[in-house]
Amino acid sequence: MLRNIIKQPRFIAAVFTLIYLIIGLVVFSISLRTAVIVFSTFTVVLFLEPWTRLAQKYFKIKRSLSLGFGLVIIFVGLITLIVFLTTPLAKEASKFYNIVVDFFPSVEETKITSFEVNTNIDRLLSDENFATGLTQEEKGSLEFLSKDLKSYYAEIMKTVPTMETPFEKELKSIEESLREKGNYIVIMSSDQTREASYEELNDVTSRYLSPSNAAMLSQELLANAMQVQSQELWREVVAYFMPKNLDPARQAATYESVRNFLIQVQNILREVLPSLLEKVPSFITSTGLVIFFTIVGAIYLSYYFLSIKEIVPKLYPKKVRKIATEFLSDTYKNLERYVISIVLVAIIVGIVVGIAIKAMGLKYSLLMGLWAAFTNLIPIVGVPLEFIPLFLLAVSTQNIVLVIILLIVLAVVHAAAFILFLVFMKGYNRINPVMIILMIVVAGQLFGLFGAIIAVPFAILIKMLWIHFVSPLLDEE
Repeated sequence: MLRNIIKQPRFIAAVFTLIYLIIGLVVFSISLRTAVIVFSTFTVVLFLEPWTRLAQKYFKIKRSLSLGFGLVIIFVGLITLIVFLTTPLAKEASKFYNIVVDFFPSVEETKITSFEVNTNIDRLLSDENFATGLTQEEKGSLEFLSKDLKSYYAEIMKTVPTMETPFEKELKSIEESLREKGNYIVIMSSDQTREASYEELNDVTSRYLSPSNAAMLSQELLANAMQVQSQELWREVVAYFMPKNLDPARQAATYESVRNFLIQVQNILREVLPSLLEKVPSFITSTGLVIFFTIVGAIYLSYYFLSIKEIVPKLYPKKVRKIATEFLSDTYKNLERYVISIVLVAIIVGIVVGIAIKAMGLKYSLLMGLWAAFTNLIPIVGVPLEFIPLFLLAVSTQNIVLVIILLIVLAVVHAAAFILFLVFMKGYNRINPVMIILMIVVAGQLFGLFGAIIAVPFAILIKMLWIHFVSPLLDEE
């Protein structure tokens, strides 16, 4: 039986397909940037091909002209968005971080990060009470003052190694032995950091502000720049939903349980979020590089796409080319429809969420709209990720009714988006939600956030393999 299966054309086609898939995975594994460029190039072509067919059929435009027009529209739009949205997005993200901090519990032993110090500086410089006392010239110099203050705090936050005494060396050896045994405790640290001084701060602020304003800002910085402050808005949310007739002991236990859970979540966020936001400038630089190579790749791939479609089946043995062509054609059609559907739905959801946030009188509509669009590129898992910052934004208003209204609006938006996605995918193969989640977990482990985005296209590929190769072999008598 095994010999008969091995001789089957479908089995041979499946083996060749798996070999090419492995080669593709190796290319993806070279670097994340390479994987993003390859995927982005193919995605652009998946958008261009339906447009060229439409332009040729209804507008009688030549393929080369329609390809050029489509490429210009896509990339000019992307570059325009990056140029004009980078600065306001960075500012909104920095300010929004304070909202995140205000929701979670205040933990005194929490060590502040450089990113949080920078957000504290931005918050103090943008404070309305402080801004009202500034002249136009002083307001114009705030950006330079911000850079100098951040450089100053970055310098004083650097650890300074101290000379160890024999006693300290002995303590360190004991600490190492305890660590090896698994009974780890911190006995002493041999690293020290400088502390900010009023004189040094006043020296920096006096370069840009009047003596009175410089003195006032220096005092505020000395008191608040290196403090992780929180309004603990989580307590109001818990109090709103907690039954009023609950006895005090149960209430206290509930608060403590929620607080402990949120501290764990907070620790994870404080490890990931500041470092992620600090990488935004380098990410923007990398995005420019990715767009450049994607433009070059998309131009060549789209121009030679019809030739490539004819060449690819010839990579299979002649006797299995018909089967391979059916598999490739079906896979391409499903990938094309999925990519177009998911991107269009993501854009629609992002725009609607941004408008809804603006209509409700909340800030950060641009940031929330783009975040909603991005997270909707990740099916199923992306929706909870979208809800979290939106929920924190609504909670920051300290208006629980507004929180409930926002949740209802989001539920309606996503119900409509789901129906729209089903309409777009009508007649095409859809993936089981369990398989989607599994693929997102696996691809996320391999390629991180980018893996979560490409998980469903990869799942479609596996499903096509099953439909065209595995299932027919299993059904044969």
